[in-house]
Amino acid sequence: MSVLKFPLNAEQSTGVFWLAGTDPSGAVGGVCRVSGSDIEIEVTSPLTPWMEWDSGEQSVRARRIPEEKDLVLFGQLPVFPGPLTFVGARTVARRATTVPGASAGPELHRLKADWCVASVHLEKADMQFSAVRARFTHLELWARTQDLEMTQRTTRPLQTTVVYSPVDATVTAFSEYGESASMRLTSGATVGMPGPWGTFVKTFDWLELDGLSGWTIAECLTRFIRPVQNLLTLLAGEACEILQIEVKADDRWCAVYGSPVKPMAPQPEDQKLLLDKAELPLEQLASWCGLVGKLSPVPYVVASATAKEFATVETEALALTTTAEGLDRVLYPNARRFTAEDVEATIGELEGTSIPETVRAALVQALKQYFYEDSYPTRMGRLAEYVSAVASTCIGRPNRWKSEITSLRIDLAHALGQRPGSSDEAILLMHARNQSLRWALLIRILLETGVPPEVLSRALEESERYRRDSKRWRRQLPNLFPSESL
Repeated sequence: MSVLKFPLNAEQSTGVFWLAGTDPSGAVGGVCRVSGSDIEIEVTSPLTPWMEWDSGEQSVRARRIPEEKDLVLFGQLPVFPGPLTFVGARTVARRATTVPGASAGPELHRLKADWCVASVHLEKADMQFSAVRARFTHLELWARTQDLEMTQRTTRPLQTTVVYSPVDATVTAFSEYGESASMRLTSGATVGMPGPWGTFVKTFDWLELDGLSGWTIAECLTRFIRPVQNLLTLLAGEACEILQIEVKADDRWCAVYGSPVKPMAPQPEDQKLLLDKAELPLEQLASWCGLVGKLSPVPYVVASATAKEFATVETEALALTTTAEGLDRVLYPNARRFTAEDVEATIGELEGTSIPETVRAALVQALKQYFYEDSYPTRMGRLAEYVSAVASTCIGRPNRWKSEITSLRIDLAHALGQRPGSSDEAILLMHARNQSLRWALLIRILLETGVPPEVLSRALEESERYRRDSKRWRRQLPNLFPSESL
């Protein structure tokens, strides 16, 4: 008989519930469910007041009061994991067949929560944790942990033997965000008991941070889990989902459920990522978590394009061309086409001219605020030269690639319309430019992560996904590759 575990094999359970900080003896019965992105609690007696009553000599006046938000609720279930904490709870519905609060009849109170933390009662919504770990759909493809062996005997008596041997954890320092913590890659397995229909061995990996100074769930998500999810999406060429999140409280791991967590998300079939742990080791993954904050929103925009989350080709193009400029600003914050001295001297010269006041004021403002910065073509030329040294098939001729991307940006930003020709041809051309720019941005940020150029160049040559995409944009942009015949 299998053990009932909420919400792993039962998304709904009865229990008793009460507000954090109140006496548990006042708990009321109800039901809670965790289904997809929804976390709901329904109780038969209100957990918070919502009506107030004023009694006069000849009348009683009822008045609705504002609902409380960001509540912390406790639950106790009759099944595993027992204690629950609901964080960010708020009322979504109330129902009663009698006057609320004026009689002893049952009153339905339905709430939704942002997070459910299993196995523990947390006193505060912003509770801090010293350790967090997570699983991802594509983590095993990056880790390539070899912990299973199978031997088949081909002579009689025939025999198949599967041996599971856990490998030692891989550990590296984690110093991002001023921390003195450690990042650990661990492996485990679930082994089924033998029965009439056989058994199974399912292996999995966890990525863990330990020794943190104290992070809230939101900080764990922003500083660690989302960046890793983002990197795995970029390396896989498809959306990576979060399978599990756990935080350590009271010296035990406690599961966390919420809309970012998709425990039933399908894991991909065995495929080769652009880079795995041998080429992008754990220490670089750790530094990536901090780099994402520096480069944001660039990695997330590129990942959205990689996961095909943009509704139209035009939307993707506008996001990528804008992001490309932002990346250059971050990487080269002091790049200028005019020195500060030249700007000041020019402003001084303008003051003594007969230029109309409104025009002079506009010119001075432009010189002070943005005109001294490198132009968009200059920034794209810098990106093209940098990427071309690693992947010439992504750029072709840097000057012409720079012009293609600049033209795309200008057309989109100023709504100048599509190039002459059929709509289909214009969309295909824009799609080709998008793909080339997306790969250029990916290559640039991977180099910034510390991946050696020769390693990345070899990975691109071996990537079927890159070869397929590059063939498409080289066909659509022959002026970048005039000597090729595809």
